[in-house]
Amino acid sequence: MRMRTSTTAGGLLIVAALAAGLSGCSGGGTAAPTVTRTVTAPPTTTAPTTAAETPTPTPTCGPSSGQTASATAIADLPLPTGLEDATWSASASDYSGYDACAPLSWVLVNLDRATGSSPVAILLFHQGRYLGTATKEAYAFVPDVARTDPSTIVVTYHYAKPDEATADASGRTNATFAWDDTSGRVTMSGQTPPVG
Repeated sequence: MRMRTSTTAGGLLIVAALAAGLSGCSGGGTAAPTVTRTVTAPPTTTAPTTAAETPTPTPTCGPSSGQTASATAIADLPLPTGLEDATWSASASDYSGYDACAPLSWVLVNLDRATGSSPVAILLFHQGRYLGTATKEAYAFVPDVARTDPSTIVVTYHYAKPDEATADASGRTNATFAWDDTSGRVTMSGQTPPVG
């Protein structure tokens, strides 16, 4: 019995066992040769995907930091009427309301060298994507902003009533901003400060 092993360039392993001229078998005849062939698949260029490599669905989220998410918006933000020589300050802005995955989040943008009664812009975000400002006008005084649920925030605006000094401003008004999945936009209800 003779055994031969060879490896071909295609990555095949062939094992052949040839048996010929077997003697001592009953029947006195000669058995036909038996050939056994084992073939291994050629090497693949890509590894098979395992469970650990399969991507899992994740929520759509924006940049992880509010500074990154709002940098372009702050640079392009129009200045309040009468303050065209001022500049918005990214370093003096409040990013604590930003959430990269929330249906609605916010950033408060202050002017450079702002006073207590300087206008403040409220930037709104949906899952970290900038939507625009909460209102067309940036109102004076830093507002209080609170989240009531993942899609809704309430803004308490401060303003000076007639004959009040800015240091004694006692006026308050509330506006609610809510992300609406159906329309894909923010709806507003409530009041903003009186103008004039």
